[in-house]
Amino acid sequence: MNDKPKVISPPYATFGSFLGFLNKMRDAGVPGRIDPSVFGNASGSISYSVIAALKFLKLIDDGGKPSDRFNRLVESDDEKRRTVLKETVIEGYPSLFDKDINLKTITSGQFDEHIRREFDVQGSTVDKIAAFFISAAKISEIPISTHLLARKSVSNSTANKKNSKNRKRDELDAGQPKDAQGSQFKGEEETLRSSYHPFVQGLLDEIPATEKFIEWSVEDQAEWLRAAAGIFKLLSKSKGRIAISISTNENGGQQ
Repeated sequence: MNDKPKVISPPYATFGSFLGFLNKMRDAGVPGRIDPSVFGNASGSISYSVIAALKFLKLIDDGGKPSDRFNRLVESDDEKRRTVLKETVIEGYPSLFDKDINLKTITSGQFDEHIRREFDVQGSTVDKIAAFFISAAKISEIPISTHLLARKSVSNSTANKKNSKNRKRDELDAGQPKDAQGSQFKGEEETLRSSYHPFVQGLLDEIPATEKFIEWSVEDQAEWLRAAAGIFKLLSKSKGRIAISISTNENGGQQ
């Protein structure tokens, strides 16, 4: 008999989906139970990943009942929300705030090793966990090292190398010089990317690749837009509210 306690994975949802859900609850009101039905037309992957994040952070219990902190996180204005989120992150990831961990100097490699060891996860899950934590730390103003802020996806490195080799081979087969056009714009592209706020860049990174775009459902598009609206409002600190809804009327209606 295996008596080893079950390890609960840290949040692997996109932080945009998590923030978008909080904003949706701010508009609709907090229900007595958080379950997939309150996500409306959002895909199952979004609803279940956000619910898993809420459970890990102790914002809802195993039955889906919202905690007092969840209510405060939803109902607070954007400035107060930072404080509540900071409390939530610090209590939710106790091992990362242990005396043996210094987030101000930690490298991305050390962070990844800790996540793998502490939560028994691998591959792309580590990337997703890291992306959520880094975004949550930044928005709640928890100091983390520049090394961790600059973390790059690890799980896709092998695939990227293969894709790069395939592109180069295709260019040679077509009689085109390597990077004939790519090198011309590489510097400009990096400059443009670095000019975006990290939250905005995170939103852009969530947009599916061209070949996958056709599979992006209208429900997931709406969730992305809600997350974007929440982030834009947070960054600009403007008044007013952007409402996103889905219409099945292809000839018009509110979108």
